[in-house]
Formats: sequence, structure tokens, C-alpha cells
Amino acid sequence: MSVAELLWDLLGNWQGVEEQSASPFAPAATTRAMLTFKQDLAGTAVLQDYRQVRDDGAEFLAHGVFLAGPSSPDAVLWWLFDSAAQAPEPAPGTWAGRHLALVRRSPRGSAHHDFRLDGRRLAYAIDLELADQPRTPFLRGRYERVSGH
Repeated sequence: MSVAELLWDLLGNWQGVEEQSASPFAPAATTRAMLTFKQDLAGTAVLQDYRQVRDDGAEFLAHGVFLAGPSSPDAVLWWLFDSAAQAPEPAPGTWAGRHLALVRRSPRGSAHHDFRLDGRRLAYAIDLELADQPRTPFLRGRYERVSGH
């Protein structure tokens, strides 16, 4: 199966709950999240819209692009825009079965993104390594597919 076909398994709308650890960016919280993945660029890209809502109504929004080379075992995630105004950085990654692991590096450290597909369920985790800090859990999300593929 090609990387593009693996990315297509994400297509659709997902909803779930996230546990976010305290960080320099926000306090710890349990949040609701909605993710939408749609195909683009003749099937070589999947666009992601992400919306996180906290109990107090605060939102974090992001748009990502997953790219896949036609003959490469790799995938790349680009966070193009988010409501925290982060500069776009690539996050190269690889697939192992139904598991996609990506690492986004920036001047402030690295974010390890982990997607695991299991039928109509998606688990998403982010671990952070900031400055000289050890790698720590940042976000753990569990989502159900509500429509799509």
C-alpha cells in the first residue's frame, strides 16, 4: 500500500476528547477536538483542519498538510497555519502498519506527533522536547470517525 493510500484512511471527520498536559503554551486541560481530513493535489496530499475547544470556550485552530511521495515510504506533515501563529515547519515521518510517526523540529525544540488508526478510531499523541528538557507527554487524544471513508 502506498503512503498516499495510507493517508487516505484518515479521510473524513473525527471527534474526540483530548488530555493536554500543562506546558509553556497552556495550562493542563481536558478538551474537545474536531479533525477533518480531505484529499487534495491528485491524491498526493491530505489536508487537515483541526479545532480544539476548552471548557472556557477558548479555541486552538490549525491547518495541516500531509504530503506523500508516490514511491516513498515516508510522509511529511506541514503545520501551515495555526491560531498560535507558529511558523510552518516540516515534520518528516514514516509509517509502520497503521501507525504514522512524525517529528517537527523548530528553534524551540521538537514535537513528536503519533497517529494510530484502528478502524473507526484514531489515537493522536504529541510529546514535546523543549530546549534542554526531557521528552514529555503534551497531548493525548482519542477520536471516533463521525463521517467519511
